[in-house]
Amino acid sequence: MLRWLLLILLTTHYTNKCMGIEAVTGYRLFYTKQSQLYNPYIELYWQIAPASVQFSTADSNNIIAKIKTTITITDSTGKTIKKDDYLLQTNAARNINDAYSQKIIEMQRYILPEGKIRITIQLKDMLNEDNSYQYQDSFIVTKINNQAIISQPQLLDTNYKFNGQNIFTKNGNIQIPLCADFVDASRGVMRTYTEIFIPDKQKLSTEKLIVHAYISKKQLGSPIYKLDYHDTLDIANITPVYNNIAIEKLPSGNYYYNITVSQDGNRLSTAHLFFQCINTTLKKDTTTKSKQSDTISTDIQVLDLSTTFVSKYTLPQLKAILKMIKPISTSLENNTIENFITRPDETYIRYFIYNFWKARNAVNPKQEWEKYTQTIKEVNKQFGYARVPGYETERGIIYLKYGKPDEMVTVMNDPGTEPYEIWTYNTLPHQSTGGMLLFYRPGFMLGDFRVLHSNIRGELRNTNWRGALYKDGQRSGGLNARAEQYFPGNK
Repeated sequence: MLRWLLLILLTTHYTNKCMGIEAVTGYRLFYTKQSQLYNPYIELYWQIAPASVQFSTADSNNIIAKIKTTITITDSTGKTIKKDDYLLQTNAARNINDAYSQKIIEMQRYILPEGKIRITIQLKDMLNEDNSYQYQDSFIVTKINNQAIISQPQLLDTNYKFNGQNIFTKNGNIQIPLCADFVDASRGVMRTYTEIFIPDKQKLSTEKLIVHAYISKKQLGSPIYKLDYHDTLDIANITPVYNNIAIEKLPSGNYYYNITVSQDGNRLSTAHLFFQCINTTLKKDTTTKSKQSDTISTDIQVLDLSTTFVSKYTLPQLKAILKMIKPISTSLENNTIENFITRPDETYIRYFIYNFWKARNAVNPKQEWEKYTQTIKEVNKQFGYARVPGYETERGIIYLKYGKPDEMVTVMNDPGTEPYEIWTYNTLPHQSTGGMLLFYRPGFMLGDFRVLHSNIRGELRNTNWRGALYKDGQRSGGLNARAEQYFPGNK
């Protein structure tokens, strides 16, 4: 039975009043070989929380829900590649409790062309037209050249041998994917599936591949908790790779599943997957040490997010919040944010944001977030322009990262220069001295200033800043220019 956090949350309280279809969507790209060509295709799958749809109870022995499903796939020009419209009907149940306890999961496969692709899934409850769900995402489909590549790992809920045929059949197995990159350690194992594509296997020196799969805190980092596996596989044009990893001792947290393929000591390709794990039964492991900075949160709380401050935000708002907090994030948190921006997952973005602020204020994360929003408002007011919010501008990002500068000098009319600003910080948290930043507004820009040079560790250091600041590339303003006073010589 599928056991994962979202359904625990969604099915905690059953009501007859649906407030919108609750669903989680995932997909993976694979290739099928026909003649000498590899054709890309997508496996698109989603799971619906039964308590979020309305069931017809007119026939007590045939309690069902019907969901109108529309799948649209377009290319970079907006041209429709594929459009599917059909009615998804749940299994008939004898009572409402049985209806709520069933698993509603669907999958479709579509051949795709190369290039940028956008997918849209729209679900509508046929018994309540106001009850709906929409998912959108875009990605790039590339062709296979003559190099071996690995598909992005896929987490599986169920995998067993099967002689028949249905939508979940693959390689003679029933393979039901997890629709979110999340695992519950109480399952005991994490099931993964990957495919290795080798267009020209004749060029390889042997008929064997070495597969190395492991779990790490950082992308392609060092293995942890001895979750490190090697296997030898026979080469095929398309080689399926199944892996069952024992995770009952894996603490709650954020991790990467990594897989590499090598031959004769030469690495051919790598792939990785960011995932989250919840383990409510694990006792503290005193034999394995990990630095606090290696993980976003060592404890992920199992809680109903509808009771927290993150519940009121829509997906676009959540993605905006990720950009807002990026300047004050750790390097690992930044990696997670980039993953979410590239591949948004609404439920786990909420968890990430909640845990982000809980790590900074365990007693009252909401208060910490609200305090930060006041700074966001200041940044938007001072640095926003046109339709660009202040927190996305370079000055806004610096302001959020280091706070208000101790001195801010704006120069709009130095002879022969572009407009510029100089920010001075007397103290900085990550270096023993203060520092300065030089921003300028290139002639082709109307509103924003960009970082041109800085002596702050980790920021842009550009010893040729004069070539951009002075309109003729020379020191037209002479040594009296304000910029020269703050950044004399080659500083």
